Amino acid sequence: MPYKKGRSLVAAVLMVSLLGGGPVFLPLPGVAAAGNAVVDKKAMKQADWQLAEAYGRPMLDVPAGADTIMGPATIPARQMVHFIRQRNPHPKLNAPLEEVVQAYYDEAGREGIRPDVALCQALKETGYFAYGGDVSPDQNNFCGLGATGNKVAGARFATPQLGVRAHIQHLLAYASTERPKTAIVDPRYELLAEKHPELYGKVDSWTGLNGRWAVPGKHYGQEILWMWTEAQTPDGTNDSLITGFERVFAHPDDAQAYLYRGILFFNRQDYWLAERDFRRALELDKTSPAAWYDLALTQQKRGEPEASLTSYDQAIACRPEYLQAWYNRGLAAMDLHRDDEALRSFQEILRFSPQSADAANAMAIVYLRQGKYDDAGSWLEKAGQINSANPRVQANRRQFQAYRR
Repeated sequence: MPYKKGRSLVAAVLMVSLLGGGPVFLPLPGVAAAGNAVVDKKAMKQADWQLAEAYGRPMLDVPAGADTIMGPATIPARQMVHFIRQRNPHPKLNAPLEEVVQAYYDEAGREGIRPDVALCQALKETGYFAYGGDVSPDQNNFCGLGATGNKVAGARFATPQLGVRAHIQHLLAYASTERPKTAIVDPRYELLAEKHPELYGKVDSWTGLNGRWAVPGKHYGQEILWMWTEAQTPDGTNDSLITGFERVFAHPDDAQAYLYRGILFFNRQDYWLAERDFRRALELDKTSPAAWYDLALTQQKRGEPEASLTSYDQAIACRPEYLQAWYNRGLAAMDLHRDDEALRSFQEILRFSPQSADAANAMAIVYLRQGKYDDAGSWLEKAGQINSANPRVQANRRQFQAYRR
């Protein structure tokens, strides 16, 4: 039962004086001291701490040549709508989701920017339109224009359409010296053109935005491309399955064909068939991070947690910044009561992506399991600073404060 302010401190602790020393507090059973606070250990252990769920969707590898900012869309707008709704059923937008997605296809298509990848950049910047950082939904600022951290909210646009247009125009400023085909609404377009000739029109790839659009952003472009690849992942419908078989028959020595069909089997819950295809893909290409990752997901579905850890390690060896693999690995390590391994996994996420509130939150929960309440409190505070609107972080911080007085 959590300690309440109305109770006498004498009822909670006994104070004794040591010779030559100051007072020492002796906690009663079930109560621990943490810093200057008193912690209800029993309540902490029994509390329902909330973690972000493991990533559960298998993935494709990013194809060669997919890094260009300019080009046509490869994913239909309706598929992007479906992809977004799967991850956030209630996006915080000032227009219907379908209209915002179509605006990306219209504005980017007009300027020659790849609409689907630009939209994935917006999803990364806004957390699938959930927000929670310095930028708020009412700003219609989908790419963090002018948001430089330290509570600087950045630019504001009157409508979602104009917010999308500004985003596309800013991308165009990096990728081309050709002026936008519409009136400039990006407040930083001219600044980039005039003050940064080393960037204006000279960054033609998404990975070229690393450390430029986002700072430090060492893997900023890669994360956008991985999200774009995830949006292309096939479902388990019969029509898709036929396509999967056709790919394998047409390209029997192509690892990606087996990877594609294996994902279809996975989504149909035919896990042994999925594992067979993923292993065949690895026979053809042992350096495929997606094949190792998808194999790990399948092994977890088949009740093989130890094997899945090994496969996650292989995925990470192929792609050290594989954030989804690191997160799933951390949760798997927690299930196996390997807390030090879990902490390392979540720390790696934060090393590559310091703005991961879910990783910071997971760090806190591992420390709670270990009874390290000061460390847990620090990480919960950090998670809240990263994303104050994250519902898991909010719930955990409320519980933590209730049991720590």
